[in-house]
Amino acid sequence: MTFGEKLRRARKEKGLTQAELANQAGLGLRTIIAYEKGETYPQKRSTYQTLADVLGVQADDLHNEETATHTAPLSRAQWENIKQRYEDLLPDGPAWPGDPTYEDYCEKMAQSTQVDTATNYHKSTGLELSQTTIRPALTKDFPSLLQICKERYRFDSTRPGVDKSQLPTFESRLEALTRTLVGWISAGQCFLIEANGRPGAWFVLQLPASDDYPAANKRKGGAKATASTPLPRATMRGPYTDPHFSGASKYMLTFCQACCPRLAIEVPLDDPLCRFRLAYWLDQDFVPVARAADGTMQLISHG
Repeated sequence: MTFGEKLRRARKEKGLTQAELANQAGLGLRTIIAYEKGETYPQKRSTYQTLADVLGVQADDLHNEETATHTAPLSRAQWENIKQRYEDLLPDGPAWPGDPTYEDYCEKMAQSTQVDTATNYHKSTGLELSQTTIRPALTKDFPSLLQICKERYRFDSTRPGVDKSQLPTFESRLEALTRTLVGWISAGQCFLIEANGRPGAWFVLQLPASDDYPAANKRKGGAKATASTPLPRATMRGPYTDPHFSGASKYMLTFCQACCPRLAIEVPLDDPLCRFRLAYWLDQDFVPVARAADGTMQLISHG
């Protein structure tokens, strides 16, 4: 686990925002953000110690990237609040993707080894780690983008417990998807994720309309974003079966936050992997704020 990942997890478990951690540690907010994103590291040993003292962890655990943090899990009240918020917004949607009880959550935290799925896959197969890149999708990428969407429908048809007769076919949605893709590509809002040059996932990053910015600018003085605050919105499409792209959401988040520190994530609830994606975003300090009429859940960063 990297220093940035440890710092973010320890801060969240301490119940601090990035601004609160920066204030208590005597550092700048931008410095904390850069630390957690892995853009930079503390240059002095004393900085590690200061952060460790604030967070209640060992400085060596923060400094050594081969060890895991040994901080306490979220309090029962914090964990139950997140779970209740999720279930209030999704009473008839995917079941709570976290642990069924607070005790199960604490046990998992105690036993967690934080093994990265993609790294574990490559270690077990002896294959080299793939080089993942993100670039704007072009018109020539149209077949690849559609194929990734087609994989979703194929993935749906193989899942146990799914009524195949009720599933829409890929062909029935092809025309609408094509029109939407044309608009996203033309607006420069569609981005392709490739592993060693091979496409496997894509996402859309949509900025608020220009008319929405005046309202957004009125929210100054550090006010927290709400469901009505216009934020850039990112939505992942694919992957569904390829372990080379198991970290796609992480790559998307890093890419989007590099240009949009304040970000909303939209997860289509009819996506076959929505349960796991919601769990990932909750773990990244995002909280659900709204359920849209089109069947998507919107989350924003809590930090």
